[in-house]
Amino acid sequence: MRKLVTTVAAVAAAAAGLTVAAPAKASTSACDLVTAKSVGYSALMLYVAVGLEGCSNSVTEVRVELQKGASASGPFTTVAETYAYSGGGAWFDEGTGCGYYVGVAHWQDQTETTPTPAYYCN
Repeated sequence: MRKLVTTVAAVAAAAAGLTVAAPAKASTSACDLVTAKSVGYSALMLYVAVGLEGCSNSVTEVRVELQKGASASGPFTTVAETYAYSGGGAWFDEGTGCGYYVGVAHWQDQTETTPTPAYYCN
């Protein structure tokens, strides 16, 4: 099961334009937190692809919130939260309802939000 989740996360991150790095020691100097352009949908789940750029393929945990709003302009409220490894994706179970979704990633003192709200009805 873990292999399947890892494979799905790698595919989702690649589809979102992020590369999945091989595990390495975390180096936090000059790392920039990045997200995909929008929340994705696959296998009846929503996901947010996240990564750290500029830190020689470091792998570390990133806290990710799934936020939902009634319109693309917001306001958005957090409906779920989980952790993801950089270079992968944070996966959220179905059942959060219809609305516009954004992902908000937090790592150290950095916060990044997916720039394009995505509408899903799950």
